[in-house]
Amino acid sequence: MNTTTIIGRLAQDPEVRFTTGGTAVATFRLAVANPTDKDKPNWIPVKALGKTAEAVGEYLTKGNQVGVTGRLESSEWDDKEGQRHWKLEVLARTVDFLNTNNKTANDTEQREEATV
Repeated sequence: MNTTTIIGRLAQDPEVRFTTGGTAVATFRLAVANPTDKDKPNWIPVKALGKTAEAVGEYLTKGNQVGVTGRLESSEWDDKEGQRHWKLEVLARTVDFLNTNNKTANDTEQREEATV
């Protein structure tokens, strides 16, 4: 089973790009509370796809609190110098907008879901 659920605040505005096939891809980092050191949050990279990515780009900004449910995804690559790198991120299935005080027409909670 590969499922994760986190709640945190956006560290910066999300970045939205589109694949050559036209699928939206949003990337952002969440600051998540660190239970062992309250002054140092955990920084969690998140990727959302499709309509979820579009909604993230339209409604979320730095500081907004969200809940993300998805799965962990890892990737590896070699840079130009031959150095091996790896990355672990959350591929979002759902993004719950917990407090978005901007761009929304009402104060109700927004939820976007993608198939991953």
